[in-house]
Amino acid sequence: MKIILLLIPFLLFANDVKEANLVNCYQIFDQRRAELEAKVEQIEEQKQAFIALKDASMNILKKKEAKVNAKLKEVNATLAKIEQIKKQNEELVKKYQQILADIKKATTSKLVQSYAKMRAGNAAKILQDMDTNTSLDILSKLSPKVLSKILSKMDPTKAAMLTEKLKTFTPKGQ
Repeated sequence: MKIILLLIPFLLFANDVKEANLVNCYQIFDQRRAELEAKVEQIEEQKQAFIALKDASMNILKKKEAKVNAKLKEVNATLAKIEQIKKQNEELVKKYQQILADIKKATTSKLVQSYAKMRAGNAAKILQDMDTNTSLDILSKLSPKVLSKILSKMDPTKAAMLTEKLKTFTPKGQ
């Protein structure tokens, strides 16, 4: 029984130590839980900040994309206008070229008629002193009867040269 009496204080002391250890563990766990909850709260705040930043960035990108698309539409509209103006200009150029060709044809026609009505001797003198291409252009449009009269009144060397060139000559505008 002495042993039991000796053991009782040890058992009581051991029980106090166990309770002290248990209390101490609960305090440590409570502190650790508080630390972890603070970390989780901090992570949640950072997550919210990140989401807000992401949303703001996406809004900025959408606005910039809208501006780029608007500019692209504007550029495409301008290009379409330019193409339309280009087509109109090409049509005008063709029209004016046709008018110019008609004027040249009318002028040449009147010129040819003038030489056809001239006396052969006078026409021969004028044509042999003219530029060869111009002379050939006029002579090629004269009737064979008038042409033969004019060539017969020209210097034989000049008449021969013009006759040779008339074989292969293609009048302007044809």
